[in-house]
Amino acid sequence: MLARVAIEIGSAADGFVELPGWGKGFVWLNGFLLGRYWDVGPQRRLYAPGPLWRAGRNELVVLELHTPGSRIEVHDRPDLGPPPPG
Repeated sequence: MLARVAIEIGSAADGFVELPGWGKGFVWLNGFLLGRYWDVGPQRRLYAPGPLWRAGRNELVVLELHTPGSRIEVHDRPDLGPPPPG
């Protein structure tokens, strides 16, 4: 499944894209591949550097290979999951 989402922002800054409920796939921001995601982790958010964002309208494209989720979140901080034991 291919999903396209328009996001409006005031000014460009570093961000982190999270896909809760999505399975496995790839994410592009304004035509630039941010990377791949997988719900088994350990990474929970993809880094989206400030220079890739534009003031105003931005486009996120998600190619989901398994189970599409219902929302896409953009945050200002990373979430790398819980620290490893030990």
